[in-house]
Amino acid sequence: MKDFANRVAVVSGAASGIGLATARRLAELGMRLALLDKRGDALERSVDELRAAGAAVIGVTVDVADELEVEDAARHIATDLGSVDLLMNNAAVFLRGGDVAGLGDDVWRWLLGVNLFGPIHCTRSFLPYMRAHGRGGHIVTTSSISGFVVRDRKNGAYAATKAALVAWSEALLFDLKGAGIGVSVVLPGAVASDFYLTSAAHRGDLGGPNLYPTTPPDTAAGMTPAEVAARIIDGIRANRFFIATHDNTRAMIESRHAELMAAYDAAAAWTPDAAT
Repeated sequence: MKDFANRVAVVSGAASGIGLATARRLAELGMRLALLDKRGDALERSVDELRAAGAAVIGVTVDVADELEVEDAARHIATDLGSVDLLMNNAAVFLRGGDVAGLGDDVWRWLLGVNLFGPIHCTRSFLPYMRAHGRGGHIVTTSSISGFVVRDRKNGAYAATKAALVAWSEALLFDLKGAGIGVSVVLPGAVASDFYLTSAAHRGDLGGPNLYPTTPPDTAAGMTPAEVAARIIDGIRANRFFIATHDNTRAMIESRHAELMAAYDAAAAWTPDAAT
């Protein structure tokens, strides 16, 4: 997708952070926007900001974990804006702290509901409108470097949902082959956004005390959402499936790959005698 002007973008998790920064950039490129977020007040402020800058934008308060709310939002947006050309699945929540083996189902349902079922619901609801106009389009989903590399940061449940998004996005890429609809998955590292804060507000007391109610210094010193957004747009234009934003995470990927190759080397060298 190279031509953005006068086309329609739907962005979830658009009231702040990467979602809002990407919406700003898409507006500058002449797209008409539909912003989705569960936080009604924050969403209204973001819509007002973009309208003041001259953007054609509507906001829809929706919980992406609720398939019926997403379906209703899709019908409303298609009626108001006429089509959908770009879908950005960006809404997410974060949990850090606790061992994955001890997390309750309520915590898993919360994380999976937003981080995995959110993109599933949005894609299922908006893709038919994208197909209908025949111009093609693009679906971009925000995963994380944590979808490939899990470090000792007590964020394993979040990482599990993001790893699922990588596999789901790759399957979507194959499903849409020949349809003229591109698919990308974004792999951000540390981003200086309010993600820790918004997740804490959504989470409340779920899962017990929050060990990270504020943004840690290493995250606060991360890449700005505006720079991440610029790299996302570049990746969409180039029709790249993987959109890496942080070059400083390359070493983690290379280390993971080396471990995998070592496992295959061991498999190649295996003999029946090795099992005795």
